[in-house]
Amino acid sequence: MWIFMLLLLLLGAQVNVSWFAATPVGQAPPPIWVGGRFLWPYVQGSRTLVPQTGFGALLTVVLAGGSGVLFLLAAAALLRWWVPAAWFTPLVVAGAIMSIALQIIYISGWAVFPLLVDAVLLWAVLGLHWTVISLRG
Repeated sequence: MWIFMLLLLLLGAQVNVSWFAATPVGQAPPPIWVGGRFLWPYVQGSRTLVPQTGFGALLTVVLAGGSGVLFLLAAAALLRWWVPAAWFTPLVVAGAIMSIALQIIYISGWAVFPLLVDAVLLWAVLGLHWTVISLRG
C-alpha cells in the first residue's frame, strides 16, 4: 500500500506544480499520453474566483508551490528520506488543504481529478489512519 500512497503523493504534487507551466491561451492541451489536462489542468488567462493580479497572484503561487512542496516532503517522509515519519500526516493534510484551495480558485471540470486525489489522500490519513509506520512497518 505504501507504493499506492507514494504514487498519490507524487500525483498530487505534479498536478499542483503544473500551475507553473500552465497551457498558454489558444494552445492545444498536452497530449493524453502524457496526462493531458488531467495532469496539467491550468490554462493561462482562465477565469478564476480570485483575480490573478496583486494578492491573488501571490496567493496562487503560494498555494501551487506550497502544496507541491508539502506533498513531496510527505513522499520523502514515506520513503524515510530526511523528513521525520511523525511529520507525514500533518504534511499530507496541509498539502491537501492548500491543493483544495488552489482547485477552488481554478474551479472547472478539470479540477475534479485533483480534488479526487486530495480527497483520497485525506481519507487515507484521517479516515484510515495511514502513517509511515503502518504503511512501511
